[in-house]
Amino acid sequence: MIKIPLIPSLIHYYNVFYGYAGKKIYILILLFLFGGISECIGISMLIPLLNTDKAVSDQGQYARTIYNILESIGISISLYSLIILLLIAFLFKGSFFFLQKTFSIYIMLSLSKDLRIAFCNKYKNMKYSYYTNTSIGYLNNIITTEINRGVAALERYTAVIGSLIFILIYISFAVFINCKMAFVVLFMSLLLFTLMRSLSRSSRKLSLLVSETNAQIQSLLIQTIYNFKYLKATDSFTHLFKRLFGVINKNYIYNLKNNVLALIPSSIIEPISVFFVSVLVLYYVKFQGKQIAEIFVLVLFFYKAFNYVFRFQSDWQKFNASLGGLEVIKKTARALDKNIEMSGTKIVANIDRGVELKDVNYSYDSSQVLFNINMNIPKNKSIGIVGESGAGKTTIFDILTGMLTPQSGKINIDGIDYSELELSSIRNIIGYVTQEPVIFNDTIANNISFWECDSQEDICRKRINAAAVLANGERFINETEMGYDTVIGDKGVKLSGGQRQRVAIARELFKEPEIMIFDEATSALDTESEQLIQQSINSLKGERTIVIIAHRLSTVRNCDYIYVLKEGRIVGEGSFDELYKDKNSIFSKMCQAQNL
Repeated sequence: MIKIPLIPSLIHYYNVFYGYAGKKIYILILLFLFGGISECIGISMLIPLLNTDKAVSDQGQYARTIYNILESIGISISLYSLIILLLIAFLFKGSFFFLQKTFSIYIMLSLSKDLRIAFCNKYKNMKYSYYTNTSIGYLNNIITTEINRGVAALERYTAVIGSLIFILIYISFAVFINCKMAFVVLFMSLLLFTLMRSLSRSSRKLSLLVSETNAQIQSLLIQTIYNFKYLKATDSFTHLFKRLFGVINKNYIYNLKNNVLALIPSSIIEPISVFFVSVLVLYYVKFQGKQIAEIFVLVLFFYKAFNYVFRFQSDWQKFNASLGGLEVIKKTARALDKNIEMSGTKIVANIDRGVELKDVNYSYDSSQVLFNINMNIPKNKSIGIVGESGAGKTTIFDILTGMLTPQSGKINIDGIDYSELELSSIRNIIGYVTQEPVIFNDTIANNISFWECDSQEDICRKRINAAAVLANGERFINETEMGYDTVIGDKGVKLSGGQRQRVAIARELFKEPEIMIFDEATSALDTESEQLIQQSINSLKGERTIVIIAHRLSTVRNCDYIYVLKEGRIVGEGSFDELYKDKNSIFSKMCQAQNL
Protein backbone atom coordinates (compact mmCIF):
# COMPACT_ATOMS: atom_id res chain seq x y z
CA MET A 1 0.00 0.00 0.00
CA ILE A 2 1.35 3.47 -0.97
CA LYS A 3 2.08 5.68 2.02
CA ILE A 4 1.15 9.28 1.28
CA PRO A 5 2.88 11.98 3.40
CA LEU A 6 0.53 14.09 5.52
CA ILE A 7 0.74 17.44 3.71
CA PRO A 8 0.41 16.03 0.14
CA SER A 9 -2.39 13.79 1.42
CA LEU A 10 -4.25 16.76 2.91
CA ILE A 11 -3.88 18.69 -0.36
CA HIS A 12 -4.92 15.68 -2.43
CA TYR A 13 -8.13 15.12 -0.51
CA TYR A 14 -8.83 18.83 -0.41
CA ASN A 15 -8.84 18.73 -4.23
CA VAL A 16 -11.08 15.64 -4.11
CA PHE A 17 -13.47 17.43 -1.72
CA TYR A 18 -13.41 20.55 -3.89
CA GLY A 19 -14.19 18.41 -6.94
CA TYR A 20 -17.37 17.21 -5.23
CA ALA A 21 -18.44 20.27 -3.21
CA GLY A 22 -17.11 23.09 -5.41
CA LYS A 23 -16.89 26.64 -4.05
CA LYS A 24 -19.19 25.79 -1.16
CA ILE A 25 -16.06 24.58 0.65
CA TYR A 26 -14.84 28.22 0.86
CA ILE A 27 -17.98 29.21 2.76
CA LEU A 28 -17.37 26.34 5.16
CA ILE A 29 -13.77 27.45 5.75
CA LEU A 30 -14.89 31.03 6.41
CA LEU A 31 -17.44 29.83 8.97
CA PHE A 32 -14.72 27.84 10.75
CA LEU A 33 -12.44 30.87 10.63
CA PHE A 34 -15.00 33.33 12.00
CA GLY A 35 -16.03 30.86 14.71
CA GLY A 36 -12.43 30.38 15.85
CA ILE A 37 -11.64 34.09 15.87
CA SER A 38 -14.85 34.86 17.79
CA GLU A 39 -13.92 32.32 20.44
CA CYS A 40 -10.38 33.66 20.76
CA ILE A 41 -11.67 37.22 21.09
CA GLY A 42 -14.07 36.05 23.78
CA ILE A 43 -11.26 34.33 25.69
CA SER A 44 -9.09 37.45 25.28
CA MET A 45 -11.75 39.49 27.07
CA LEU A 46 -10.99 37.43 30.18
CA ILE A 47 -7.58 39.12 30.56
CA PRO A 48 -8.87 42.64 31.30
CA LEU A 49 -11.84 41.09 33.12
CA LEU A 50 -9.52 39.28 35.56
CA ASN A 51 -7.30 42.33 35.99
CA THR A 52 -9.75 45.20 36.37
CA ASP A 53 -8.17 46.02 39.73
CA LYS A 54 -4.72 46.63 38.17
CA ALA A 55 -3.41 49.61 36.31
CA VAL A 56 -2.85 49.20 32.59
CA SER A 57 0.87 49.88 32.98
CA ASP A 58 1.18 46.98 35.42
CA GLN A 59 -0.20 44.43 32.97
CA GLY A 60 1.47 42.37 30.23
CA GLN A 61 1.96 43.32 26.60
CA TYR A 62 -1.01 41.26 25.45
CA ALA A 63 -3.35 42.84 28.03
CA ARG A 64 -2.13 46.35 27.14
CA THR A 65 -2.76 45.60 23.44
CA ILE A 66 -6.36 44.59 24.21
CA TYR A 67 -6.88 47.77 26.26
CA ASN A 68 -5.51 49.92 23.43
CA ILE A 69 -7.73 48.22 20.83
CA LEU A 70 -10.85 48.68 22.98
CA GLU A 71 -10.04 52.35 23.66
CA SER A 72 -9.32 53.01 19.97
CA ILE A 73 -12.86 51.90 19.04
CA GLY A 74 -14.40 53.96 21.81
CA ILE A 75 -15.17 51.27 24.39
CA SER A 76 -14.55 52.30 27.97
CA ILE A 77 -12.96 49.70 30.20
CA SER A 78 -15.35 48.57 32.90
CA LEU A 79 -16.61 45.32 34.37
CA TYR A 80 -19.97 45.67 32.59
CA SER A 81 -18.54 46.53 29.16
CA LEU A 82 -16.08 43.63 29.34
CA ILE A 83 -18.80 41.15 30.33
CA ILE A 84 -21.01 42.38 27.49
CA LEU A 85 -18.13 42.03 25.01
CA LEU A 86 -17.44 38.54 26.34
CA LEU A 87 -21.08 37.52 25.86
CA ILE A 88 -21.23 39.06 22.36
CA ALA A 89 -18.04 37.25 21.30
CA PHE A 90 -19.32 33.86 22.44
CA LEU A 91 -22.75 34.57 20.94
CA PHE A 92 -21.04 35.10 17.59
CA LYS A 93 -18.97 31.96 18.16
CA GLY A 94 -22.14 29.95 18.84
CA SER A 95 -23.87 31.43 15.77
CA PHE A 96 -20.94 30.60 13.51
CA PHE A 97 -20.76 27.10 14.99
CA PHE A 98 -24.47 26.56 14.24
CA LEU A 99 -24.10 27.90 10.69
CA GLN A 100 -21.02 25.78 10.10
CA LYS A 101 -22.74 22.59 11.27
CA THR A 102 -25.91 23.39 9.29
CA PHE A 103 -23.95 24.18 6.13
CA SER A 104 -21.85 21.05 6.57
CA ILE A 105 -25.02 18.92 6.84
CA TYR A 106 -26.39 20.61 3.70
CA ILE A 107 -23.16 19.88 1.77
CA MET A 108 -23.05 16.23 2.86
CA LEU A 109 -26.70 15.47 2.12
CA SER A 110 -26.40 17.21 -1.26
CA LEU A 111 -23.26 15.22 -2.01
CA SER A 112 -24.96 11.96 -1.10
CA LYS A 113 -27.91 12.75 -3.34
CA ASP A 114 -25.77 14.00 -6.25
CA LEU A 115 -23.40 11.02 -6.08
CA ARG A 116 -26.27 8.53 -6.11
CA ILE A 117 -27.83 10.23 -9.13
CA ALA A 118 -24.44 10.52 -10.85
CA PHE A 119 -23.66 6.82 -10.37
CA CYS A 120 -27.12 5.79 -11.57
CA ASN A 121 -26.43 7.77 -14.77
CA LYS A 122 -22.96 6.22 -15.03
CA TYR A 123 -24.54 2.76 -14.76
CA LYS A 124 -26.98 3.71 -17.47
CA ASN A 125 -24.16 4.78 -19.81
CA MET A 126 -21.65 2.00 -19.07
CA LYS A 127 -20.73 -0.53 -21.70
CA TYR A 128 -22.60 -3.81 -21.56
CA SER A 129 -19.27 -5.66 -21.69
CA TYR A 130 -18.13 -3.84 -18.51
CA TYR A 131 -21.40 -4.78 -16.80
CA THR A 132 -20.98 -8.47 -17.66
CA ASN A 133 -17.48 -8.48 -16.15
CA THR A 134 -18.47 -6.68 -12.92
CA SER A 135 -20.20 -8.13 -9.87
CA ILE A 136 -23.78 -6.91 -9.39
CA GLY A 137 -23.09 -6.85 -5.65
CA TYR A 138 -20.13 -4.54 -6.24
CA LEU A 139 -22.22 -2.10 -8.29
CA ASN A 140 -25.07 -2.24 -5.79
CA ASN A 141 -22.68 -1.74 -2.87
CA ILE A 142 -21.41 1.54 -4.33
CA ILE A 143 -24.82 3.23 -4.14
CA THR A 144 -26.21 1.55 -1.02
CA THR A 145 -23.10 1.56 1.19
CA GLU A 146 -19.91 3.08 -0.19
CA ILE A 147 -21.40 6.46 -1.07
CA ASN A 148 -22.51 6.78 2.55
CA ARG A 149 -19.01 5.86 3.72
CA GLY A 150 -17.42 8.19 1.19
CA VAL A 151 -19.60 11.11 2.24
CA ALA A 152 -18.85 10.27 5.89
CA ALA A 153 -15.14 10.46 5.03
CA LEU A 154 -15.62 13.89 3.46
CA GLU A 155 -17.61 15.00 6.51
CA ARG A 156 -14.72 13.95 8.72
CA TYR A 157 -12.37 15.78 6.38
CA THR A 158 -14.32 18.98 7.10
CA ALA A 159 -13.59 18.33 10.79
CA VAL A 160 -9.90 17.98 9.85
CA ILE A 161 -10.05 21.35 8.08
CA GLY A 162 -11.82 22.90 11.06
CA SER A 163 -9.22 21.53 13.48
CA LEU A 164 -6.39 22.90 11.33
CA ILE A 165 -8.01 26.34 11.23
CA PHE A 166 -8.54 26.37 14.99
CA ILE A 167 -4.95 25.21 15.56
CA LEU A 168 -3.62 28.10 13.44
CA ILE A 169 -5.84 30.62 15.24
CA TYR A 170 -5.01 29.43 18.77
CA ILE A 171 -1.30 29.02 18.07
CA SER A 172 -1.25 32.56 16.63
CA PHE A 173 -2.89 33.99 19.78
CA ALA A 174 -0.64 31.83 22.00
CA VAL A 175 2.50 33.06 20.19
CA PHE A 176 1.41 36.63 20.78
CA ILE A 177 0.98 35.95 24.52
CA ASN A 178 4.13 33.84 25.07
CA CYS A 179 6.21 32.99 22.04
CA LYS A 180 8.63 30.53 23.70
CA MET A 181 5.94 28.48 25.42
CA ALA A 182 3.83 28.38 22.24
CA PHE A 183 6.67 26.76 20.31
CA VAL A 184 7.21 24.24 23.12
CA VAL A 185 3.51 23.31 22.89
CA LEU A 186 3.71 23.05 19.11
CA PHE A 187 6.85 20.88 19.24
CA MET A 188 5.34 18.43 21.73
CA SER A 189 2.10 18.29 19.76
CA LEU A 190 3.90 17.48 16.51
CA LEU A 191 6.01 14.85 18.28
CA LEU A 192 2.96 13.05 19.64
CA PHE A 193 1.16 13.44 16.32
CA THR A 194 4.08 11.80 14.50
CA LEU A 195 4.08 8.88 16.93
CA MET A 196 0.42 8.18 16.11
CA ARG A 197 0.77 8.35 12.32
CA SER A 198 0.97 4.55 12.15
CA LEU A 199 -2.61 4.43 13.44
CA SER A 200 -3.78 6.40 10.40
CA ARG A 201 -2.03 4.06 7.99
CA SER A 202 -3.58 1.03 9.69
CA SER A 203 -7.03 2.66 9.59
CA ARG A 204 -6.71 3.38 5.87
CA LYS A 205 -5.82 -0.24 5.14
CA LEU A 206 -8.65 -1.57 7.31
CA SER A 207 -11.12 0.85 5.71
CA LEU A 208 -10.35 -0.54 2.25
CA LEU A 209 -10.83 -4.08 3.58
CA VAL A 210 -14.21 -3.03 5.02
CA SER A 211 -15.25 -1.75 1.58
CA GLU A 212 -14.08 -4.96 -0.08
CA THR A 213 -16.03 -7.20 2.32
CA ASN A 214 -19.10 -4.92 2.06
CA ALA A 215 -19.16 -5.59 -1.70
CA GLN A 216 -18.78 -9.34 -1.15
CA ILE A 217 -21.66 -9.38 1.34
CA GLN A 218 -23.88 -7.45 -1.09
CA SER A 219 -23.04 -9.87 -3.89
CA LEU A 220 -23.75 -12.99 -1.82
CA LEU A 221 -26.97 -11.52 -0.38
CA ILE A 222 -28.26 -10.62 -3.85
CA GLN A 223 -27.54 -14.16 -5.06
CA THR A 224 -29.22 -15.63 -1.98
CA ILE A 225 -32.40 -13.59 -2.40
CA TYR A 226 -32.43 -13.98 -6.19
CA ASN A 227 -32.17 -17.78 -5.92
CA PHE A 228 -34.32 -18.12 -2.78
CA LYS A 229 -36.82 -20.53 -4.33
CA TYR A 230 -34.15 -23.01 -5.41
CA LEU A 231 -32.26 -22.75 -2.11
CA LYS A 232 -35.47 -23.24 -0.12
CA ALA A 233 -36.74 -26.14 -2.23
CA THR A 234 -33.43 -28.01 -2.08
CA ASP A 235 -32.40 -26.96 1.45
CA SER A 236 -29.15 -25.62 0.02
CA PHE A 237 -28.63 -22.62 2.27
CA THR A 238 -25.92 -24.30 4.35
CA HIS A 239 -22.97 -24.05 1.95
CA LEU A 240 -23.88 -20.58 0.68
CA PHE A 241 -24.40 -19.29 4.22
CA LYS A 242 -21.07 -20.79 5.30
CA ARG A 243 -19.38 -18.55 2.75
CA LEU A 244 -21.63 -15.56 3.50
CA PHE A 245 -21.16 -15.81 7.27
CA GLY A 246 -17.39 -16.07 6.77
CA VAL A 247 -17.36 -12.78 4.88
CA ILE A 248 -19.70 -11.17 7.45
CA ASN A 249 -17.30 -12.25 10.21
CA LYS A 250 -14.32 -10.76 8.36
CA ASN A 251 -16.28 -7.52 7.88
CA TYR A 252 -17.06 -7.49 11.60
CA ILE A 253 -13.40 -7.96 12.56
CA TYR A 254 -12.19 -5.23 10.18
CA ASN A 255 -14.88 -2.83 11.41
CA LEU A 256 -14.11 -3.62 15.06
CA LYS A 257 -10.37 -3.02 14.64
CA ASN A 258 -11.02 0.15 12.65
CA ASN A 259 -13.37 1.60 15.24
CA VAL A 260 -11.06 0.72 18.13
CA LEU A 261 -8.13 2.41 16.37
CA ALA A 262 -10.29 5.48 15.78
CA LEU A 263 -11.02 5.70 19.53
CA ILE A 264 -7.38 5.79 20.63
CA PRO A 265 -6.56 9.44 19.77
CA SER A 266 -9.83 10.83 21.17
CA SER A 267 -9.33 8.78 24.37
CA ILE A 268 -5.91 10.25 25.17
CA ILE A 269 -6.59 13.86 24.14
CA GLU A 270 -7.97 15.08 27.45
CA PRO A 271 -5.59 13.23 29.82
CA ILE A 272 -2.49 14.44 27.95
CA SER A 273 -3.89 17.97 27.60
CA VAL A 274 -4.67 18.17 31.32
CA PHE A 275 -1.21 16.78 32.18
CA PHE A 276 0.52 19.36 30.02
CA VAL A 277 -1.58 22.22 31.40
CA SER A 278 -0.82 21.03 34.95
CA VAL A 279 2.92 21.12 34.21
CA LEU A 280 2.47 24.60 32.73
CA VAL A 281 0.60 25.88 35.81
CA LEU A 282 3.17 24.30 38.12
CA TYR A 283 6.03 25.92 36.21
CA TYR A 284 4.56 29.43 36.25
CA VAL A 285 3.17 29.37 39.81
CA LYS A 286 5.93 27.39 41.58
CA PHE A 287 9.02 28.50 39.70
CA GLN A 288 8.04 31.84 38.18
CA GLY A 289 6.09 33.02 41.22
CA LYS A 290 3.06 34.16 39.25
CA GLN A 291 -0.54 34.12 40.43
CA ILE A 292 -2.93 31.68 38.74
CA ALA A 293 -5.15 34.62 37.73
CA GLU A 294 -2.23 36.10 35.75
CA ILE A 295 -1.66 32.98 33.70
CA PHE A 296 -5.27 31.77 33.49
CA VAL A 297 -5.87 33.01 29.93
CA LEU A 298 -2.42 31.88 28.80
CA VAL A 299 -3.14 28.38 30.14
CA LEU A 300 -6.58 28.41 28.51
CA PHE A 301 -5.11 29.30 25.10
CA PHE A 302 -2.46 26.60 25.42
CA TYR A 303 -5.05 24.06 26.52
CA LYS A 304 -7.26 24.90 23.54
CA ALA A 305 -4.35 24.83 21.09
CA PHE A 306 -3.00 21.56 22.49
CA ASN A 307 -6.50 20.07 22.48
CA TYR A 308 -7.11 20.97 18.83
CA VAL A 309 -3.79 19.46 17.79
CA PHE A 310 -4.95 16.16 19.25
CA ARG A 311 -8.44 16.67 17.87
CA PHE A 312 -6.84 17.08 14.46
CA GLN A 313 -5.13 13.71 14.95
CA SER A 314 -8.42 12.16 16.05
CA ASP A 315 -10.30 13.65 13.10
CA TRP A 316 -7.57 12.54 10.71
CA GLN A 317 -7.75 9.06 12.21
CA LYS A 318 -11.54 8.93 11.73
CA PHE A 319 -11.14 10.24 8.19
CA ASN A 320 -8.73 7.41 7.37
CA ALA A 321 -11.09 4.93 9.03
CA SER A 322 -13.83 5.77 6.50
CA LEU A 323 -11.51 6.49 3.58
CA GLY A 324 -12.17 3.13 1.93
CA GLY A 325 -15.60 4.27 0.76
CA LEU A 326 -14.16 7.40 -0.85
CA GLU A 327 -11.37 5.44 -2.55
CA VAL A 328 -13.85 2.87 -3.90
CA ILE A 329 -16.07 5.68 -5.23
CA LYS A 330 -13.11 7.30 -7.00
CA LYS A 331 -11.87 3.98 -8.39
CA THR A 332 -15.30 2.96 -9.69
CA ALA A 333 -16.01 6.41 -11.13
CA ARG A 334 -12.73 6.24 -13.10
CA ALA A 335 -13.54 2.74 -14.35
CA LEU A 336 -17.05 3.76 -15.41
CA ASP A 337 -15.76 6.87 -17.16
CA LYS A 338 -13.35 4.68 -19.11
CA ASN A 339 -16.19 2.33 -20.05
CA ILE A 340 -18.76 4.83 -21.30
CA GLU A 341 -20.75 3.51 -24.21
CA MET A 342 -19.86 5.35 -27.43
CA SER A 343 -22.81 6.63 -29.41
CA GLY A 344 -23.49 8.55 -32.59
CA THR A 345 -25.64 11.67 -32.90
CA LYS A 346 -28.21 10.86 -35.58
CA ILE A 347 -31.71 10.07 -34.30
CA VAL A 348 -33.76 7.19 -35.68
CA ALA A 349 -37.47 7.56 -34.93
CA ASN A 350 -38.84 4.89 -37.26
CA ILE A 351 -37.81 2.34 -39.88
CA ASP A 352 -38.52 2.73 -43.57
CA ARG A 353 -36.70 -0.27 -45.05
CA GLY A 354 -35.25 -2.40 -42.30
CA VAL A 355 -32.11 -3.54 -40.45
CA GLU A 356 -29.16 -5.22 -42.15
CA LEU A 357 -26.05 -7.04 -40.88
CA LYS A 358 -23.13 -7.26 -43.34
CA ASP A 359 -20.13 -9.58 -42.78
CA VAL A 360 -20.44 -9.26 -39.00
CA ASN A 361 -17.77 -10.93 -36.86
CA TYR A 362 -17.68 -10.91 -33.09
CA SER A 363 -15.33 -12.36 -30.47
CA TYR A 364 -15.43 -12.58 -26.69
CA ASP A 365 -11.78 -11.97 -25.85
CA SER A 366 -9.94 -14.56 -28.00
CA SER A 367 -13.00 -16.74 -28.66
CA GLN A 368 -14.83 -15.90 -31.90
CA VAL A 369 -18.57 -16.56 -31.69
CA LEU A 370 -19.91 -15.02 -34.93
CA PHE A 371 -18.43 -15.53 -38.39
CA ASN A 372 -19.34 -13.34 -41.40
CA ILE A 373 -23.01 -12.98 -40.51
CA ASN A 374 -25.13 -11.51 -43.30
CA MET A 375 -28.74 -10.96 -42.34
CA ASN A 376 -31.59 -8.81 -43.63
CA ILE A 377 -34.58 -7.86 -41.43
CA PRO A 378 -37.11 -6.01 -43.64
CA LYS A 379 -39.70 -3.66 -42.18
CA ASN A 380 -42.91 -5.35 -40.93
CA LYS A 381 -41.59 -8.84 -41.68
CA SER A 382 -41.14 -11.65 -39.18
CA ILE A 383 -37.65 -13.13 -39.00
CA GLY A 384 -36.69 -16.28 -37.14
CA ILE A 385 -33.15 -16.95 -35.84
CA VAL A 386 -32.72 -20.55 -34.72
CA GLY A 387 -29.92 -22.82 -33.58
CA GLU A 388 -28.70 -24.96 -30.74
CA SER A 389 -27.47 -23.41 -27.48
CA GLY A 390 -24.19 -21.60 -28.03
CA ALA A 391 -24.86 -21.01 -31.73
CA GLY A 392 -24.63 -17.21 -31.28
CA LYS A 393 -28.32 -16.30 -31.30
CA THR A 394 -28.27 -14.05 -28.23
CA THR A 395 -25.04 -12.38 -29.38
CA ILE A 396 -26.89 -11.33 -32.53
CA PHE A 397 -29.59 -9.78 -30.33
CA ASP A 398 -26.92 -7.91 -28.35
CA ILE A 399 -25.53 -6.55 -31.62
CA LEU A 400 -29.01 -5.61 -32.91
CA THR A 401 -29.60 -3.49 -29.78
CA GLY A 402 -26.15 -1.91 -29.96
CA MET A 403 -25.00 -3.40 -26.64
CA LEU A 404 -22.12 -5.13 -28.41
CA THR A 405 -20.12 -3.69 -31.28
CA PRO A 406 -18.81 -6.20 -33.86
CA GLN A 407 -15.04 -6.30 -34.37
CA SER A 408 -15.64 -6.18 -38.12
CA GLY A 409 -18.56 -5.85 -40.49
CA LYS A 410 -21.45 -3.40 -40.38
CA ILE A 411 -24.95 -3.16 -39.00
CA ASN A 412 -27.27 -0.44 -40.21
CA ILE A 413 -30.86 0.81 -40.17
CA ASP A 414 -32.17 2.10 -43.50
CA GLY A 415 -28.58 2.17 -44.76
CA ILE A 416 -27.27 4.27 -41.83
CA ASP A 417 -24.48 2.62 -39.83
CA TYR A 418 -25.11 2.09 -36.11
CA SER A 419 -21.93 4.04 -35.31
CA GLU A 420 -23.61 7.19 -36.64
CA LEU A 421 -26.86 6.68 -34.71
CA GLU A 422 -27.70 7.62 -31.14
CA LEU A 423 -27.96 4.24 -29.44
CA SER A 424 -30.79 5.32 -27.13
CA SER A 425 -32.91 6.20 -30.17
CA ILE A 426 -32.30 2.70 -31.61
CA ARG A 427 -33.37 1.09 -28.34
CA ASN A 428 -36.44 3.31 -28.08
CA ILE A 429 -37.87 1.66 -31.21
CA ILE A 430 -37.13 -1.88 -29.97
CA GLY A 431 -39.34 -4.04 -27.78
CA TYR A 432 -37.55 -6.94 -26.09
CA VAL A 433 -39.11 -10.02 -24.49
CA THR A 434 -36.73 -12.44 -22.77
CA GLN A 435 -36.96 -16.08 -21.70
CA GLU A 436 -37.02 -14.91 -18.07
CA PRO A 437 -39.55 -12.04 -18.14
CA VAL A 438 -38.53 -8.80 -16.46
CA ILE A 439 -41.15 -8.04 -13.79
CA PHE A 440 -41.09 -5.42 -11.03
CA ASN A 441 -42.66 -5.51 -7.57
CA ASP A 442 -45.58 -3.22 -8.40
CA THR A 443 -49.04 -3.35 -9.91
CA ILE A 444 -49.77 -5.04 -13.22
CA ALA A 445 -50.71 -1.63 -14.66
CA ASN A 446 -47.39 -0.07 -13.64
CA ASN A 447 -45.50 -3.08 -14.96
CA ILE A 448 -47.13 -2.53 -18.34
CA SER A 449 -46.82 1.26 -18.45
CA PHE A 450 -43.36 1.11 -16.84
CA TRP A 451 -44.27 4.35 -15.02
CA GLU A 452 -44.32 6.24 -18.32
CA CYS A 453 -47.68 7.73 -17.30
CA ASP A 454 -50.05 7.66 -14.35
CA SER A 455 -51.79 4.28 -14.62
CA GLN A 456 -54.84 5.71 -12.82
CA GLU A 457 -55.53 8.26 -15.56
CA ASP A 458 -58.05 7.28 -18.25
CA ILE A 459 -55.77 7.91 -21.24
CA CYS A 460 -52.95 5.88 -19.72
CA ARG A 461 -55.29 3.08 -18.61
CA LYS A 462 -56.73 2.78 -22.15
CA ARG A 463 -53.22 2.30 -23.55
CA ILE A 464 -52.49 -0.30 -20.84
CA ASN A 465 -55.71 -2.19 -21.63
CA ALA A 466 -54.99 -2.15 -25.37
CA ALA A 467 -51.50 -3.55 -24.82
CA ALA A 468 -52.85 -6.26 -22.48
CA VAL A 469 -55.44 -7.31 -25.09
CA LEU A 470 -52.74 -7.63 -27.78
CA ALA A 471 -50.66 -9.73 -25.39
CA ASN A 472 -53.60 -12.06 -24.59
CA GLY A 473 -53.40 -11.01 -20.97
CA GLU A 474 -56.69 -9.20 -20.34
CA ARG A 475 -58.60 -12.29 -19.22
CA PHE A 476 -56.22 -13.45 -16.48
CA ILE A 477 -55.62 -9.84 -15.34
CA ASN A 478 -59.34 -9.31 -14.75
CA GLU A 479 -59.45 -12.54 -12.76
CA THR A 480 -56.83 -11.35 -10.27
CA GLU A 481 -57.87 -9.88 -6.92
CA MET A 482 -57.60 -6.22 -7.91
CA GLY A 483 -57.30 -6.49 -11.67
CA TYR A 484 -54.74 -4.10 -13.14
CA ASP A 485 -54.02 -2.73 -9.65
CA THR A 486 -52.87 -6.10 -8.30
CA VAL A 487 -49.35 -6.00 -6.84
CA ILE A 488 -47.55 -9.05 -8.22
CA GLY A 489 -44.44 -9.26 -6.01
CA ASP A 490 -40.71 -9.43 -6.78
CA LYS A 491 -40.11 -10.97 -10.21
CA GLY A 492 -43.90 -11.48 -10.48
CA VAL A 493 -43.83 -14.31 -7.98
CA LYS A 494 -47.65 -14.18 -7.61
CA LEU A 495 -48.16 -14.99 -11.32
CA SER A 496 -47.50 -18.09 -13.39
CA GLY A 497 -44.70 -18.19 -15.95
CA GLY A 498 -47.10 -17.65 -18.85
CA GLN A 499 -48.85 -14.78 -17.09
CA ARG A 500 -45.53 -13.06 -16.35
CA GLN A 501 -44.55 -13.44 -19.97
CA ARG A 502 -47.79 -11.86 -21.20
CA VAL A 503 -47.32 -8.91 -18.84
CA ALA A 504 -43.78 -8.51 -20.22
CA ILE A 505 -45.08 -8.61 -23.81
CA ALA A 506 -47.79 -6.08 -22.95
CA ARG A 507 -45.14 -3.71 -21.59
CA GLU A 508 -43.19 -3.87 -24.84
CA LEU A 509 -46.36 -3.37 -26.90
CA PHE A 510 -47.27 -0.38 -24.71
CA LYS A 511 -44.14 1.31 -26.09
CA GLU A 512 -45.47 0.82 -29.63
CA PRO A 513 -42.03 -0.22 -30.92
CA GLU A 514 -40.99 -0.55 -34.54
CA ILE A 515 -39.19 -3.85 -33.86
CA MET A 516 -40.27 -6.64 -31.47
CA ILE A 517 -37.55 -9.10 -30.46
CA PHE A 518 -38.55 -12.34 -28.73
CA ASP A 519 -35.50 -14.06 -27.24
CA GLU A 520 -36.49 -17.65 -26.33
CA ALA A 521 -39.76 -16.13 -25.11
CA THR A 522 -41.68 -19.43 -24.98
CA SER A 523 -38.94 -21.97 -24.26
CA ALA A 524 -39.77 -22.22 -20.53
CA LEU A 525 -43.59 -22.28 -20.91
CA ASP A 526 -46.18 -25.03 -21.01
CA THR A 527 -48.05 -25.79 -24.24
CA GLU A 528 -51.13 -23.71 -23.41
CA SER A 529 -49.08 -20.66 -22.42
CA GLU A 530 -46.90 -21.06 -25.49
CA GLN A 531 -49.98 -21.07 -27.72
CA LEU A 532 -51.28 -17.88 -26.10
CA ILE A 533 -47.90 -16.17 -26.56
CA GLN A 534 -47.78 -17.43 -30.14
CA GLN A 535 -51.21 -15.90 -30.77
CA SER A 536 -49.89 -12.60 -29.49
CA ILE A 537 -46.91 -12.82 -31.83
CA ASN A 538 -49.07 -13.79 -34.81
CA SER A 539 -51.39 -10.82 -34.17
CA LEU A 540 -48.41 -8.51 -34.73
CA LYS A 541 -47.51 -9.92 -38.16
CA GLY A 542 -47.51 -7.21 -40.79
CA GLU A 543 -47.91 -4.53 -38.11
CA ARG A 544 -44.44 -4.75 -36.57
CA THR A 545 -40.98 -5.93 -37.56
CA ILE A 546 -40.59 -9.14 -35.57
CA VAL A 547 -37.39 -11.01 -34.71
CA ILE A 548 -37.85 -14.36 -32.96
CA ILE A 549 -34.73 -15.94 -31.46
CA ALA A 550 -35.59 -19.51 -30.57
CA HIS A 551 -34.43 -23.01 -29.95
CA ARG A 552 -37.99 -24.38 -30.04
CA LEU A 553 -38.81 -24.41 -33.77
CA SER A 554 -42.59 -24.34 -33.35
CA THR A 555 -42.17 -20.68 -32.37
CA VAL A 556 -40.80 -19.71 -35.81
CA ARG A 557 -43.17 -21.81 -37.95
CA ASN A 558 -45.11 -18.75 -39.14
CA CYS A 559 -42.06 -16.51 -39.72
CA ASP A 560 -41.60 -14.99 -43.18
CA TYR A 561 -37.91 -15.89 -43.23
CA ILE A 562 -35.61 -17.98 -41.03
CA TYR A 563 -31.85 -17.98 -40.44
CA VAL A 564 -30.26 -21.17 -39.09
CA LEU A 565 -27.11 -20.78 -36.98
CA LYS A 566 -24.52 -23.33 -36.02
CA GLU A 567 -21.34 -22.48 -34.10
CA GLY A 568 -21.63 -18.82 -35.06
CA ARG A 569 -22.24 -19.32 -38.78
CA ILE A 570 -25.37 -19.12 -40.89
CA VAL A 571 -25.79 -22.64 -42.28
CA GLY A 572 -29.23 -22.20 -43.78
CA GLU A 573 -31.84 -19.58 -44.60
CA GLY A 574 -35.27 -19.42 -46.20
CA SER A 575 -38.92 -19.97 -45.29
CA PHE A 576 -39.94 -22.72 -42.88
CA ASP A 577 -41.22 -24.95 -45.68
CA GLU A 578 -38.11 -24.42 -47.85
CA LEU A 579 -35.76 -25.32 -45.03
CA TYR A 580 -37.88 -28.27 -43.95
CA LYS A 581 -37.94 -29.82 -47.45
CA ASP A 582 -34.17 -30.31 -47.43
CA LYS A 583 -34.09 -33.54 -45.41
CA ASN A 584 -30.29 -33.37 -45.07
CA SER A 585 -30.26 -29.85 -43.62
CA ILE A 586 -29.55 -29.07 -39.97
CA PHE A 587 -32.93 -27.37 -39.75
CA SER A 588 -34.81 -30.46 -40.97
CA LYS A 589 -32.93 -32.64 -38.49
CA MET A 590 -33.78 -30.21 -35.67
CA CYS A 591 -37.45 -30.43 -36.68
CA GLN A 592 -37.36 -34.19 -36.59
CA ALA A 593 -35.67 -34.15 -33.20
CA GLN A 594 -38.48 -31.92 -31.90
CA ASN A 595 -41.20 -34.05 -33.55
CA LEU A 596 -42.22 -31.30 -35.98
